Amino acid sequence: MNENKKIEQFFDYNLKIKKLLNDIIPTEMDFYDKSYRTKYLTKLLKNLEEIESYISLIINDYDIPNNIAISFSSKIKQLQKKINSFSFVIILRQGYSSVLDFVHSNITYMRPEFNESVKNGFYGYHPFYGENVLNPITINEFAHYVHSYVVNNQDFYSKAPLVKQEKKGPWQGIFLRGKDNEFGNDLYNKILNTNILSDRMDIINLDKKVIIMARDLGHSTVIEIDINEKSFVKYFISKNTNKEKNSLLKGVYTNDKFVIGSFEVDKENLISDLCHLMEGIATDRDMVFHRINK
Repeated sequence: MNENKKIEQFFDYNLKIKKLLNDIIPTEMDFYDKSYRTKYLTKLLKNLEEIESYISLIINDYDIPNNIAISFSSKIKQLQKKINSFSFVIILRQGYSSVLDFVHSNITYMRPEFNESVKNGFYGYHPFYGENVLNPITINEFAHYVHSYVVNNQDFYSKAPLVKQEKKGPWQGIFLRGKDNEFGNDLYNKILNTNILSDRMDIINLDKKVIIMARDLGHSTVIEIDINEKSFVKYFISKNTNKEKNSLLKGVYTNDKFVIGSFEVDKENLISDLCHLMEGIATDRDMVFHRINK
């Protein structure tokens, strides 16, 4: 399989995992009578089996640490055994609230401290990548771990086929990777002619997905873009060097130690909005400037 197809599959698996996790959350109607409960039980087991398949494929494709692979396999087996036991039949009979508590605590919940450790440990160009990230416990935490491990790792970008580059040094430059198409070339050319203060930028351009990792924008920034007539952009900035400047970014909703944001934009304005976003992200220079002028 070529690398572009492999990357497209990665994002496809992630989207399917999210949908399956959302679908696994019970509703009160699932407990209308015995036949509805049986139908929900079948769906619960089926969704878990599919989630196991997709996460396992990502683990194998992207060399996720072995202890995580073992822990994930153990968690799935433990859940399947529990759901197939008489004790879970009792939980089902107790109704909606009891099953919701079980699903929440074992499958869909994400601990705030786990989420924080992922942001602290998985970001681009980090010499101690993954250090001190808490071990995932719930299925949603495993899904978040493997996604974050991959998209924030510079090795992920360097393996994508190179389309064109503008080198600024032995390691620095702008690198367009993935598929050679009109959108990718237009984005690449616009970035070349825009004052974005990044000494290295890797762009993976696919048919309906673009992902960018840029060094020196808040230490590192990762931007994921889903391309449609109404395109969706989400970004994570690993180091908040100037809260005042970053508060002006389009779609920002977390502006503390990290910066997180998202927004929708018409496809025709997507490239200009992306470049404007990257121009506006605070760098280490902004941190120094901010201290001097305080």
